[in-house]
Amino acid sequence: MKPLSKFFNSLLVDVNPLASNRCIEFPFLSSQECDDIIKYACDKKQSFSISDVELNNDVYTRDQVTTANFFKYNFFSDHPDYIDRFIGVLKKSLPWLVYPIAVQAWVNIYNTGEGIKWHIHDGLNSHSYTINIFVGGETKPGTSYMEPGSTVTTIENKLGGMIISNCSLWHMVTPNESKITRYSIGITIHDYEAITQKILKGVSFNTSSQGVILLTD
Repeated sequence: MKPLSKFFNSLLVDVNPLASNRCIEFPFLSSQECDDIIKYACDKKQSFSISDVELNNDVYTRDQVTTANFFKYNFFSDHPDYIDRFIGVLKKSLPWLVYPIAVQAWVNIYNTGEGIKWHIHDGLNSHSYTINIFVGGETKPGTSYMEPGSTVTTIENKLGGMIISNCSLWHMVTPNESKITRYSIGITIHDYEAITQKILKGVSFNTSSQGVILLTD
């Protein structure tokens, strides 16, 4: 496994702990690894059907089955070789995390006309984070971030790049205008101080699904 390379240029200045309106960006996957994950995402899409989706929000559509079933599988359970690398990035970027951490990870597929509307991830600021890893498709316009009452900042994606933000930072992806499908990995993490009874009930060794795993440092 290749060592972590240098930082991408950060969108905004990193502070400790990461402020609610800040994002930081790291390289994470090679282009070949991205190609392999695209194949995984397509296979995962085939494993679900629209009938599997109990849609109770308007953030994504029933057709986006890999996103809508995010709690039924875990990217890192299916790809354990990436776990050490992932923990390495967290150690560099979020050194104040208290382990073990709970991790939920899934794949997003955006065909032409598909995106994801403004949303946040549940959690506790400074202990829960939202992560997006861009795997394929057009890099522009990218992912947009906003705090209520502030201006929108859009980050052009980098292939294999990981963007980390606080869980309370609103984010979205505009509908894909390209004929090229867009792929990404969505992740939510909670450190030990943010782990709730609800999260523990959903970890992979308690349920038939693989939605949440616990990782140590």
